[in-house]
Amino acid sequence: MPLIALPGLDLYYESHGPETGPAVVLLHGATETFGVSWPKQVPALSASFRVLGIDMRGHGRSTNPAGRLDLRTMADDVVHLLDALELQTAHVCGFSGGASTALFTAARHPNRLRSVTLISNNVERDEARHGAGFWDPARIDERDPLWRRAMRKWHAIDPDTLLSWWAEEDRIRPNFSAAELAAIHVPALVAAGDRDPVVPLEQTLRLYRGLPDARLLVLPGVGHGAPHRAPQLLNAALLAFFRNVEQTRSLEQVPSPR
Repeated sequence: MPLIALPGLDLYYESHGPETGPAVVLLHGATETFGVSWPKQVPALSASFRVLGIDMRGHGRSTNPAGRLDLRTMADDVVHLLDALELQTAHVCGFSGGASTALFTAARHPNRLRSVTLISNNVERDEARHGAGFWDPARIDERDPLWRRAMRKWHAIDPDTLLSWWAEEDRIRPNFSAAELAAIHVPALVAAGDRDPVVPLEQTLRLYRGLPDARLLVLPGVGHGAPHRAPQLLNAALLAFFRNVEQTRSLEQVPSPR
């Protein structure tokens, strides 16, 4: 699959499914890649939709000349990819850090989204996570050494560099106010597991209540990592949501009888 030159980076992406179908952009979690986050969704979604999976800047095979992460810039990267592929609109679906990116995409480029799906992401700065040293390599070595070992396989850059980028960005964003959320009128699906230790369910409920056109999906008994932990439930919900949005768009485009 290709690397495509976009403003400010070379982006790795994959395309699956019919090129004539509505596009679905899948955004992976922080420190993961498209191939790591979404293998259980691609077969189900690509039967009806054109699935575009990307390695976000600085992840996997994508470059990051900026030497830092900014969720706003990462959201712009999504739209630059749509421009390069000559796609006017897409469903944008993100998990965790990818969902935060998707939310910024909806806020900054609402006319380019058919819908937005937000799975297990914060809507405000997480002071508790920052205080716990969530992105600290030493803490990860002690508590989750498999994660750090896997990052060495997934990414072209040093995992410690990627962790430092996320630590820096996590102190600043996301930071949406109630008014900013209320201004996002893109059809939204807000999803999370009810046992998520990383993103409290209260964050998911705040996001759901703050968006004007949102649907809520709470996956019972599921922690962080819904795409892996509850793929059948999630896939069914995603397909139902995307198809409902497409049906609504089709009805809105039918001329009124005179």
